[in-house]
Amino acid sequence: MEEKIQQSQNLMIQVILANTSSAMKISKTLCDHSNDKILKADEIICGLIYRLMIPMTDEEIEISMNDAEDIIYQESTDEDDEDDEDDEDDEDDSEIEIVDDLEEFNFTKKVRTNTCNCIICSQVRVCLLNFNDYTPKDELGDTFKNSILKTCSEYKKTI
Repeated sequence: MEEKIQQSQNLMIQVILANTSSAMKISKTLCDHSNDKILKADEIICGLIYRLMIPMTDEEIEISMNDAEDIIYQESTDEDDEDDEDDEDDEDDSEIEIVDDLEEFNFTKKVRTNTCNCIICSQVRVCLLNFNDYTPKDELGDTFKNSILKTCSEYKKTI
């Protein structure tokens, strides 16, 4: 029984990862089709909304599930490799600059997308227009929509 629960949990993680990975591909497409060429929160939000509202084709599902499986397998391999390393190797010599720019979030901003007329970019604009009235078809979809709404609320983004 416990093994079946573990398998179900692993499959759910893979599905969520596959969905998120696919959404990030859409976000990258939006970014590539914009004038800015820098992936921003708006593109990520739009990618998540698109993936929530536009079902994947069978081919996209297969690719995304394989990608998710690769990520999961790579992560477990990386964890095994980390266990074998000494603690002194854990320090990273590169520095990451963290910018504390919360002033940007003092006012509400509308989620924007590009003006490209390709199929994906056009569909994203339609999804943005219909997002607030969209009712997901299952519990996982509800979770994704609520997550998008909560994140937008926290960062003062409107859809």
